[in-house]
Amino acid sequence: MRRLWNWFWSPAKRWSLGALLIVGGVGGVLFWGSFNWAMEASNTMEFCISCHEMESTVYQEYRETVHFQNASGVRAICSDCHVPHDWAHKVVRKVYATRELFHHFAGTIDTPEKFEAHRAEMAQRVWATMQATDSRECRNCHAFESMAFHLQSDEASEQMQAGWAEGQTCIDCHKGIAHRMPDLSQGYKAMYVDLQAEAASLRPRPGETYVSIAEKPLYMTAAEVAEGGRGAGTLLSASTVEVVATEGDAVQIRIAGWQQEGAERVIYALQGRRIFTAALRPEAAEGATVLETMTDPDTEQVWKRAEIEFWTAEGGMVPDIEPVWAYGAEMFNASCSVCHSLHDPQEHLANQWIGLIKGMERFITLDKEQTRFLQKYVQFHARDVVGAGAEDG
Repeated sequence: MRRLWNWFWSPAKRWSLGALLIVGGVGGVLFWGSFNWAMEASNTMEFCISCHEMESTVYQEYRETVHFQNASGVRAICSDCHVPHDWAHKVVRKVYATRELFHHFAGTIDTPEKFEAHRAEMAQRVWATMQATDSRECRNCHAFESMAFHLQSDEASEQMQAGWAEGQTCIDCHKGIAHRMPDLSQGYKAMYVDLQAEAASLRPRPGETYVSIAEKPLYMTAAEVAEGGRGAGTLLSASTVEVVATEGDAVQIRIAGWQQEGAERVIYALQGRRIFTAALRPEAAEGATVLETMTDPDTEQVWKRAEIEFWTAEGGMVPDIEPVWAYGAEMFNASCSVCHSLHDPQEHLANQWIGLIKGMERFITLDKEQTRFLQKYVQFHARDVVGAGAEDG
């Protein structure tokens, strides 16, 4: 190896400097031309769909969209959206593509089932890249400055101009326009399965605090737990309780929170903030022990800090709130970042989030219980709650 190295750097004895320059120049041109030819060849549609993983999935979806066929006859192919046009960023993208080649040969997504299992992960990676580059590839064809907003529908014009004013980027709102939207619920559903497994293995101990991961019926006695029925009320998910006693499969819990005078049926997590901990039947609410009474100076409403004890079935609780909030963060991201950029929960107050979630409820695919949990998640992370020493947080 050393001899080869010395030979490489030794002065030429048989070639003149001019010949070396000519050979080097021609070689450089051939190399550069070949390199750029390979770069462009790998940008063609034929190359992109030469793998069956792409041809049988996303390519078929793309063929049904306006980017493939439209009234103006302008077509955007794979590389128009997924490969930067400027040379430096294009080279970086090609180097990164070697990772995709590895997974092609490793068979990571070589069946429809494997592809669907990874669809959300792949889509979110692309979305993150486009957000980081301010949708650079979209802007090769589209620009706010070139749009005739008066030719758009009223709703589109309003949303586009608002997005421009707020500094949003294309992919914030235009996800799933060339390929089928992935099922983003996979992430938080998997996290919930883990929470359920942890809750199933938990044996509550008196004196310890736990967090509910689902809504749980409340009863006045341990015997009523076994009988079932309507019960005394409902403990909402993401509520912190203290275990007082256990009896067989029944657990006696102490719920602490706030009641508003005249509406004692609801236990709130914080004074003045309508974050629901429990909803009780009227006769059950009468058993609360009032620890403190105060009048809110802003609303003149009377609030009572109270605690109350009930029995509930074992299960559905975990010892730590953080995994529950991680589950909530994943649900929030999956449910509320498809149609627009994800808002920071701290952009609004806890009570404002009630109306906002209600207004968006018809656009998301959560059931009623999941929606209530999502509302509680954003309320506990709202501007007027973060750092306030929330009891359930």
